Amino acid sequence: MKISNAKYTVMVNGEINYIFGLPAYSSKINPELYEKNKILSQIEENYKVSKVRNEWSLDSFYKTDIHQSLEDENNPRFKKINYYSLPQQYEKIIADFFNKLSLQKKIKFSYLIANYTCVRHNSVMVPHIHANYMFSLIHYISFDKKQHLPTIFNSPYSFNRLLPQEKKLRNMFSNQKENSWIYEEWTINTEEDDIVIVPAVLEHCVRNLDSKKSRITIAVNIKTEGI
Repeated sequence: MKISNAKYTVMVNGEINYIFGLPAYSSKINPELYEKNKILSQIEENYKVSKVRNEWSLDSFYKTDIHQSLEDENNPRFKKINYYSLPQQYEKIIADFFNKLSLQKKIKFSYLIANYTCVRHNSVMVPHIHANYMFSLIHYISFDKKQHLPTIFNSPYSFNRLLPQEKKLRNMFSNQKENSWIYEEWTINTEEDDIVIVPAVLEHCVRNLDSKKSRITIAVNIKTEGI
C-alpha cells in the first residue's frame, strides 16, 4: 500500500461536485503517461479465458456475473495485471482531490489498487460499499458512453423512497447533481480516461448491456493516515 503526503503542487485539472450532498471528485488521467494499452491487453486476455470471474460475492443471494479480479488475484488461470505505471498518476490525482477539500490540516493518505472489472456481456455487479476505507477511486480505462453505463450510485437516504411529492419535486427542480437528493439512483457523466473519487460508504453497482467494446474500470481504495 502506497503512502504519500496529500499537500503538494500537482498539475491536475479536477473538480469537486456533490451528489446526495457528498463530495464527488472528477478528473482526467492522461493515457500517454502510463502503459494503458499493455494493461488493457492483459485484462482483455483474462476476459477471453472466462467472461465471468467472481470469487468476491459467492455467498450473496444476488448474482454478480461480471469478470472482476477481487479476491481472485492469485488464480493461475488468469494473468496478474502489471499496474506498475499507474500509481504515480493516481497519487497526483488523489493529492489534488485532498487539496480541493476543506481540510483542517495537512494529511497523509495511502491507497491500494483493489481490482479491475471487465465486461462486454449483459451483466451486473451487485450494490456494495468499500468497507474499511475512507474514499474510493474509479478509473474508466475503457469506456464508451454510447455503449456503456457509468457506475450507478445509490442514495444513502431512505426518505427519498417515501417522498409524497416526488413527482412534483422532480418537476420543480432541474435534473442536476445538486438535486440528486430527490432520486434513489444517480450517475456521474463519464467518459473514457475519467477518474471519479467518492466516499467509500457510498453504495454503488455496475450494470452493463451487451456491448462491442469492453467496459473496463480499475478500483482504488484510499485511507487517510494519522487522523
